[in-house]
Amino acid sequence: MYKRYSGMLAGTLLTVVGLAVVGLTGCSNGSSSSSTVSVKVWVSQGDFDDAYVWSTAVTEGGQLSVDSEGRLSHSEYDTDEDSEIKATIASEEVQQFTLVGKVEDTDLDVPGTTRLCQWMDGCITAAATVAFGERYSAIGSLWRTVAYDLQSDERVRLTPFTDLAATLAYERLYLESTAEWDTTGYYSAWSVVQSVSQLSRLLGVEDIQTTRPADLTHIDNWNGSQASTLDQIRYGALVSAWSHLEESYAGDTTLVAEVGADIVTNDGQWLQSGDSQTVSLAQLFQLARDNLAALEVTNTTAATYVATVIGTFDTDIAALQDGELTAVVPETIENLVGSGDYDDFILGLQRTKAFVDTLRTYQDSFFEEGYREEVDAYLDMVKAVGDDNADEFQALIDAYLQTYELYTSCYLNAGCPTQDSSMAWLTSIDSYNSATGILKLNDGAITVSQRVADVNTTDDDDEPDASHAIDVLIVGTYQQGDLVFNIDHYYENDDDDNDIERPSAVRVYYTDEVSQLADSSSNEIIGYELRWGDFEFYDQTTLNTADELEFDGYFRLFYRGVRDPLDATSALRFNIDTVVLDSRVSDNVKGDNGDDDEYADLYVGAAASNAAEFYPDQEFAPFTGFFTPNSSADFAKGTVASGLLSYATGSETVKNQAVEYLDIHVPLGESLRYRLYPTIEREDESDVDGDDDLDELVNTYDTEECYLVQNGSTWAVDTCEPKNRYYGEADFTDYVNTLWASGVLSRISIDGRGTYFVEWAANSTDSNGCMVLDDLESSSADLDGTLYDPMVLGLNTLRFQTEVILDNQPDTLLDVYINAPTVDDYRITAALSHDYSSTSTSGYVTIGSGSSLDRIILNYRTDYTFETTGSLAIYKDGVSLSLDDGSTDKVDSTLTLYLNESNGADPLPYTYLVNDEGDYERCVTSNQAEWDESYSLDTATFYLNYRDVVYGRITKENGTWVVRYIDGTFETLQ
Repeated sequence: MYKRYSGMLAGTLLTVVGLAVVGLTGCSNGSSSSSTVSVKVWVSQGDFDDAYVWSTAVTEGGQLSVDSEGRLSHSEYDTDEDSEIKATIASEEVQQFTLVGKVEDTDLDVPGTTRLCQWMDGCITAAATVAFGERYSAIGSLWRTVAYDLQSDERVRLTPFTDLAATLAYERLYLESTAEWDTTGYYSAWSVVQSVSQLSRLLGVEDIQTTRPADLTHIDNWNGSQASTLDQIRYGALVSAWSHLEESYAGDTTLVAEVGADIVTNDGQWLQSGDSQTVSLAQLFQLARDNLAALEVTNTTAATYVATVIGTFDTDIAALQDGELTAVVPETIENLVGSGDYDDFILGLQRTKAFVDTLRTYQDSFFEEGYREEVDAYLDMVKAVGDDNADEFQALIDAYLQTYELYTSCYLNAGCPTQDSSMAWLTSIDSYNSATGILKLNDGAITVSQRVADVNTTDDDDEPDASHAIDVLIVGTYQQGDLVFNIDHYYENDDDDNDIERPSAVRVYYTDEVSQLADSSSNEIIGYELRWGDFEFYDQTTLNTADELEFDGYFRLFYRGVRDPLDATSALRFNIDTVVLDSRVSDNVKGDNGDDDEYADLYVGAAASNAAEFYPDQEFAPFTGFFTPNSSADFAKGTVASGLLSYATGSETVKNQAVEYLDIHVPLGESLRYRLYPTIEREDESDVDGDDDLDELVNTYDTEECYLVQNGSTWAVDTCEPKNRYYGEADFTDYVNTLWASGVLSRISIDGRGTYFVEWAANSTDSNGCMVLDDLESSSADLDGTLYDPMVLGLNTLRFQTEVILDNQPDTLLDVYINAPTVDDYRITAALSHDYSSTSTSGYVTIGSGSSLDRIILNYRTDYTFETTGSLAIYKDGVSLSLDDGSTDKVDSTLTLYLNESNGADPLPYTYLVNDEGDYERCVTSNQAEWDESYSLDTATFYLNYRDVVYGRITKENGTWVVRYIDGTFETLQ
């Protein structure tokens, strides 16, 4: 067995030690608001009832917070009787609020979202024309508002025009220095307040986010202060006109999306008059004016105000030019945010630019003068030990594993074989005691024995009489050339008079329980584990010299046995399951750790994914075999599995209930029955309709997933998962289509092979353009599947941590966490800390803190379905930044680059729509296994954040990385 993986083991240990060198030198080359406020959001003209408002944070990179599928991460609020919600959000941040409507659910007595008709001639709905002042349904995702730095109890409005401002805020930024609009692709504080100002000026409203639009159905009530009331009536008239336009709009998207796109294309301007774009201002103003003119106003003051607004509209319409765009610019940033906040922004921008300038030489400035050379020299020395002794180290591992093989032969044959001259390390077989099972080698330098392994560490029995594993205990000293290898157990409290806590052994796992080593021909070996409880190796020629180094610690490597899951007669092969190395490299071979002047702690821990299912190419999977599919033809991508699955629909009686079901029969994998239970009235214990009546009856139904087993030609239920309960009425067609849309019927995972795609017939689309599964027959012919994602041995976790301590120098810590189930889908977190006084855990890694800290934190992940995300945060404490005015300012500085980039999926396999119930629903748009992706770092945009404010972006332009700031200035990173 040793010949099959001893070479891989030696390479691995030397590699992970070498990673300390690569990691440190490589990385050295290269908070958001904690307080919250409660705010108010008023919907439209105060005329919406029973709507939802979703509150979504905008990230520090200027992007909306979403989940891995691209859906908004949101808190949901119900509007009150005043069409208002009260939300808790982070202070001093950008926040989005989205209006969502839902249909009435009569089964649950949950009212649907309705709004008042504000159009004098009536509002056109799908069902009928609704009279002015009457209510009609409003469903789906409707409008948004995006606001910055809301104060406690501050109120903002949510209308179609705040939605247009949100679109403009994300796509464009007005540069006051050049009087031009810059293309952005992120929200910033400046773009948000500018967009509100721009839309307000385009519409002739004081402020579309704070002005209350008048409810025209109660126009007589609008008779207050003249200036504010005129503004409110105008705004209300515009919202009513817009709503009227929405009723008759028949475009591919929504009216607000189309007009928003026009305004972005126009760089913040609106077509004055004409029909070359979706809606012109003249059309909007005319509709608003005519609707006001049709109102029946009885209050004298209100009538005067209405007439004044009509007159203003007439003047505005007359001034609009056919085919021309407006020429409006937003209010200045200083006037919008106030001089105090503006000065803070400018100072932050100056500091950002100064910080960026320091990054040009960051490779040289991260460490203090002289430290880089010293740490490089130290790490080079560590690496040289591995390089210079690679052959000797391999020979020592061979010797250790040959010792196991020799002992096995001695024990199973009741005597040792003749000494093998090929074992150069073996100078003598001193003795073997068959009664005690103890083998002595090399004049007593090596002792080998065995014991039953304690594989159940959760019970009280630390010395079991039998288990599924035997430890072949090997301790002593090996020497190869000048390299000395000492190996012992690790004892409780590090005292060899105590019990063994971590043995040094080759642990052998058997199929059946054993009390001693067994012959593998009668009791198959299903796993091997190399365990070094307490090891030490060093080059004896360096003792008492400047090059003296000791490597010690703990090491464990577990190989798990696996057969081809689809072939029970296949030969057993072994996957790397777990690797752990906890080591210390020091400058003092003798003595305790406290005697070390210079040392490096090194920890590597890795756990493989699919270790129990992936069938490797060879008996022992190499470390180079990660992320590589089995090379045989049956495992190749594109392989078609004929008759991968079949289905059957039917009904059965379960506990006196008539249940409909869909069976998915997968002979090679997991077969399931999807049950849909009938509609049953139950007491509303959860008060789903919010009426405080827990005794009323509401409709509910259950679903259940059950595992099937095949008995000859029939299938029967084996076990079931817990039921899921839903409110409403059961519909089998909808249930099956939802299952298909989720992908569970199309994407079938087979152990040892990977994921296959089964193309179900879906030849129609619904009103939203979503593909719909064809009606199913009671049973199907076999459906083929195509292997599109072959199984590989991946990494559930890889943790690499090293801390370098040099005499009279600051400490340096590198910590890396990787999760990579496949080569394309992974997430990485890495932190490099230098000159710290304390450490703490941040997410998956340990980071340094302190008054003299320098630190880099990298996050990068490709495991989101449609997006690649990441961030690079650079912290320098007490750095002097030269400002534009020539002065210097010493500040603690954190500069962060954020990445949120679409993968460019084509064709888009699915998306999510807000359905009639006000919930996300998956919408299938392409019935195929895979899609092309066009993501590249060269085309990516990085968003520049300094102290929680987005100040610009970095993109590659004509082959050069360019930083463009929010004030219109730019610089290259060459």
